[in-house]
Amino acid sequence: MAEIKDFSPHQPLGSSTFLQQLVDCLPMGAMIVNTQANILFVNESLADILGYSADELLTIDIDSLLPNEFQANHKHLMSQFFNQPRKRQMGVGQELHAQRKDGTHIPIEIGLNPLQHEGQTFVLATLIDLSSRLRASRMFQRSIQDAPHGVLVVDSDGTIQLTNAVLCASFGYTQEELLNKKLDMLLPERYRKHHDGLRHSFHQNPMPRMMGVGRDLTALHKDGREFPVEIGLSPFEDEDNKNMVFVFVLDITQRKRMEQELRETNTNLEEFTYVASHDLRSPLRGIADLLDWVKEDLGDGTPEEVTKNLNRIEVRIQRMEQLIDNLLAYARAGKIDANTQEINVNILLDNVFELLDVPEGMTLERDVQLERFVSTWTPLETVIRNLLSNAIKHHDTKKGTIVVRCKAENNLCHFEICDDGPGIPEAACKRIFRLFQTVTSSERSGTGIGLSVSRRLVETHGGSIDVKANTTQRGMTFHVWWPRFLRKDNHD
Repeated sequence: MAEIKDFSPHQPLGSSTFLQQLVDCLPMGAMIVNTQANILFVNESLADILGYSADELLTIDIDSLLPNEFQANHKHLMSQFFNQPRKRQMGVGQELHAQRKDGTHIPIEIGLNPLQHEGQTFVLATLIDLSSRLRASRMFQRSIQDAPHGVLVVDSDGTIQLTNAVLCASFGYTQEELLNKKLDMLLPERYRKHHDGLRHSFHQNPMPRMMGVGRDLTALHKDGREFPVEIGLSPFEDEDNKNMVFVFVLDITQRKRMEQELRETNTNLEEFTYVASHDLRSPLRGIADLLDWVKEDLGDGTPEEVTKNLNRIEVRIQRMEQLIDNLLAYARAGKIDANTQEINVNILLDNVFELLDVPEGMTLERDVQLERFVSTWTPLETVIRNLLSNAIKHHDTKKGTIVVRCKAENNLCHFEICDDGPGIPEAACKRIFRLFQTVTSSERSGTGIGLSVSRRLVETHGGSIDVKANTTQRGMTFHVWWPRFLRKDNHD
């Protein structure tokens, strides 16, 4: 117990400079109280915390600094303390609050330090405002609970101290079933015998990292089934300087399913492509050769009706060959072209316009507001050419205008191909991008492949495509949103 050396019992207590200096030098709120519960000295920090002036605190009853429900018993508790004074923290394990002058309650931490001089006992009470600390703690808790992925907080012994709803949903447990349990319960049995060693190794050299890079990691659901996960580790120290680890767990079951479905789709498409290019084209070529031999055998005296039928067979063979070529083009459109370069939009349009068969009376115009960006040239040129060819082919008058516009739109390059043709029925707008779909059943000359290829190319390279009816004139406008910045997921 500390003893006051310079306090004279014949000197009024309020004139002691030592006690005032004692409370003033403390970095937290502080006051000195006697056995009658009178406040004798306070510092400015305490006055600021409680919203009083220092002079006001010297005149008020100490009980008024407590919430109303604790005031009645406070004098009895003080009496017990002075009967057995010792240095201690008040309310260990409890939430303590003080009442400010304005009536609001603030969370606090109180330390009691008894002082003795010539038979007189005083107490130095220190008070810390925990409002900021609790706000930070609540923000910490809320950030974990609101995280869009599973989060665990684990101590150095591998015990779960905190978790969130997303993780519980992934594993099928409640939070109560996981708290204060070993992390091993979430691991498949075959991993557990090595986990302690891996955990100790991590704590010897703690640093943020991903677990099992390049490995197929799985976690154990409550029902005994395993599911694929990605796991990240991030070490930190808590407020008590204990070594803790954030464990971020992402359930990638849905992604794995999609990847498997995509692999199966691509495998089926590759097999179909092989069949189309070899098993179909070869017999078709043989039929064409037989047709030529039949024509040679019949010679010039072939009846007109027979010649007509032979020519019809030849046309059907050509259409079948074109169909195979289109199917191969559609299959190849699903592969990303990784050859990126700076694209000059005007030069790209020059190349497209030069190769188009534009009828006399048809006008092609351009409005280019975004001239340059970096992307893949050939796929984009193919899409623009397909859309322009489509607009020219289906125009129903001898004169018309097709306008190509290009502008920046956020991180995309927005192309518009606007025509003044007959338009597309609203019901057909949703299906024209499907394979082998045409606007009307009377379009015998079309294969319904060009727009499907265009959509496949655009989406494969991270963009999107749509078509809308014009509002100020007849016709349609095709919209293509093409990425104008390189992305790792599209251009690796």
